[in-house]
Amino acid sequence: MTRTAPKPLVLLACSSLKLDRPAPAMELYRGVMFQTYRANVKPAAAPNVVILSALHGFITPDTIIGPYDQRMSPERADELLATLATHYMLPAGWPASIGPVLLAGGAQYRRVMRAALRWLADCTGIEPANITETSGGIGEQRAQLGRFLRAI
Repeated sequence: MTRTAPKPLVLLACSSLKLDRPAPAMELYRGVMFQTYRANVKPAAAPNVVILSALHGFITPDTIIGPYDQRMSPERADELLATLATHYMLPAGWPASIGPVLLAGGAQYRRVMRAALRWLADCTGIEPANITETSGGIGEQRAQLGRFLRAI
């Protein structure tokens, strides 16, 4: 019996640029990281994606949400961290196994993402193969996301 390697996972921060109407999250967000994702993802090798919304917490790309204006401040990140084991983790549709992970977003988003992965490992035993985080300016982060997706 051949065992399939776990799919990579991209944890992607939401974007301030959005459509002006409700849509699935992956379509709603129009920022440069989402543009980079769409330009580089190979449909036959698409990773699992979980989006961290500053308003909604962790959501799947197909979750229909409306436009909103909520930034990921340190205070908002603290609020999300305080609720990891309850509302913000359960609806996300986390995969049952996780391959390599890319945390794509600003520092406050990545802080919440790291804590979520620790929570998953501690409470469910789901541990990623390895974790990479974007860093640097937005151009560097876009390049890092593109490289991760093209390498899948």
